[in-house]
Amino acid sequence: MKAIANSTRRSTSSSKRGTSSPRRRRSRQNVRRARRRSRCGAQAKPLRERIREQAAKKAKRRTRRAYERLETEVLSLITRQEVEELARDCGFYQRTPRGICAFEFVLCCALAAAAEAKRGFVSVWRLLDAAAGVKVARSAVTQRFGEGSAALLETMFHRVVERLPMPSHPELLARLKDFDQVLAHDGSVLALSPLLKKLFPATRTNTMDAAGKLHATADLIHRRIINVEITGERDNELAIARAEPIVANTLYINDLGYLSYDYFFEICTQQADFLSRLKENANPTIIKVAYGVRAPRRSEGMKLDDVELVASKDSFAALVALDSSYGPVPVYVYGLYNPETGKYHRYVTSLPPNMVTAEEIAALYSLRWIIELLFKLLKSSFHLDHLPTGNADAVRTHIYSSLLAAAIFTALTVAAAASVGIAPSEISPLVVGIAAPLLAVPLMLLWLGRELTYDELSAMIFRTIAVGCRDQNPKRTRAKWGRLS
Repeated sequence: MKAIANSTRRSTSSSKRGTSSPRRRRSRQNVRRARRRSRCGAQAKPLRERIREQAAKKAKRRTRRAYERLETEVLSLITRQEVEELARDCGFYQRTPRGICAFEFVLCCALAAAAEAKRGFVSVWRLLDAAAGVKVARSAVTQRFGEGSAALLETMFHRVVERLPMPSHPELLARLKDFDQVLAHDGSVLALSPLLKKLFPATRTNTMDAAGKLHATADLIHRRIINVEITGERDNELAIARAEPIVANTLYINDLGYLSYDYFFEICTQQADFLSRLKENANPTIIKVAYGVRAPRRSEGMKLDDVELVASKDSFAALVALDSSYGPVPVYVYGLYNPETGKYHRYVTSLPPNMVTAEEIAALYSLRWIIELLFKLLKSSFHLDHLPTGNADAVRTHIYSSLLAAAIFTALTVAAAASVGIAPSEISPLVVGIAAPLLAVPLMLLWLGRELTYDELSAMIFRTIAVGCRDQNPKRTRAKWGRLS
């Protein structure tokens, strides 16, 4: 009887559960949903924290990779051991006092060219004191500039240029890959102290007594100066360029200052190529017409100015003969019509029409503007045109300091572009030069491995102003304002 009663109770209770009211079912569903929400909320909080931790780890990895890239691609260009060995070979330590190490001196000379608006001995002294922590008198820095410092800076510049990275520039014409190098020559006049007028006589003596000339060879693809020579202003640019060895499989793009039919012959015989503007008064003899000239057969043997061009075409190309001291030089002349002037821009080159068109020749020649930008960068940002000294060796030291600074910031630009995954050509070198004063001191501290506390940094700022920026003519100041006291 008890078993029957228990089974009856179970059946009635189960029937009651099966026939529960809708309100009770909704309440049980709401409870289950609330439990699920609480469980999801408990799991979501650690997930958000994990996301934050992963983002922080990624940021740390990016920061660590940035320093590793800077260390391998920039800071390794100049090492202490190498500089000290070169300093002994160049005679840097022959002069006294010897309290300034060559490594700090080289870095301060290069970065001081970018750190201040005017450069000189004082700017190097301030950077030595502030960033390198070398406490010496200002006269001690001046005495370090001599034949040894000039030879040391020149050697370091050439070594750093050889170590610069070679990034790719996909925006340039693909056919430039057929050349090992694309080079350009140019020169720039440097105003010097009148005390150097016997060593560096100026051409325009009514405006300046002494002037030098910096002859530079630039790599137009990688946007850098790879070789320089310092002469007097009166030395001929073409003669300096022809004295350099011609490298095979190289395209030379030069302006009218380097136009010489003999030079073109020498380039072609060395298995190299050239591109230049053709002077307006040049009138070579046509050997064969490629396109753009009426009656091409009858035009053979005629002068270029005597033929009739096709009016429906805005370009022409022809094989011509240039009269050199070696004999006739067969080259190509391309013409591209300029509607603004109503004239043809004429170019002379060794590149045949089956390789390039007139429009591409004009685009190639526009690459030569890069060397003009490099000279502007050297003069405006690295103060190549500010050489306030009558010591010829000090002038050479300052010049190679500016060139070394330009090479360092070129490597810095390439490393920065690689860190964010863009081409180096997307970064303007002139804007980098504008930002150079902001970067010089931090770069110096990283190069020397100095870890400054807040106290040391504050003391460095105060010392830079209180010691490095003192009035350099206190007697004149007292004589001027002493009456008011």
